[in-house]
Amino acid sequence: MNRTFLPVRLFSSVLLGIVAAAAGSTEGRAEGKPIPPFFAEIRQTVLGYFKDQPNYRPGDLITRKKVEPLLVRLQEMGLPLPEKKEILDAVPVEGEFLAGQLSTPAGWKFMRQISRYPDAYDRLDRLSRLPRGRQTVRDLIRGPDGYKMIEYMTTAAGGKELGKMLSNSPNGKKFNAPTGRVYTAEILLERLEQSRAASVKAARKQPGR
Repeated sequence: MNRTFLPVRLFSSVLLGIVAAAAGSTEGRAEGKPIPPFFAEIRQTVLGYFKDQPNYRPGDLITRKKVEPLLVRLQEMGLPLPEKKEILDAVPVEGEFLAGQLSTPAGWKFMRQISRYPDAYDRLDRLSRLPRGRQTVRDLIRGPDGYKMIEYMTTAAGGKELGKMLSNSPNGKKFNAPTGRVYTAEILLERLEQSRAASVKAARKQPGR
């Protein structure tokens, strides 16, 4: 047997172990800080949580009452969530107008008709804040083709022009712009991904740099 073979193999094994440990800590531990869970795990947890909610379908409006225990679960998994309050504040509350209107049978149907369109909830939310906006939203929900107005507002050039005109109405400022609120599980995931990235960056940062 080659006498140098065993030490070389042992050295290689130790070296590989060091490299593997370093790779594992690149995104996770720095200065003893905890490793946030991988985003794929966060995504699986979030989507699985909402899937288990009664009557839930992807794209449905989410509410703070349901999101709060989910964020607690994610924290227990190791996600720091320093922006937890800001995220929760951006989620619609059960008692507010939009959530209430979309929680009825007619509201569910309307919600699932508009959820395919970009920024549909943003437009509906802004519309509800205009003069007589709440009655307009009620009429859209009850009407047979009310969803087509949201489709028009979000996808047609004429709808964008209408939004610009509505921007000049009381409470209509920036009508075409996203509100920044967290209406759906996908938007929540975007916020969680940003929060996780910030946590990873903080964990990598060395003192004194």
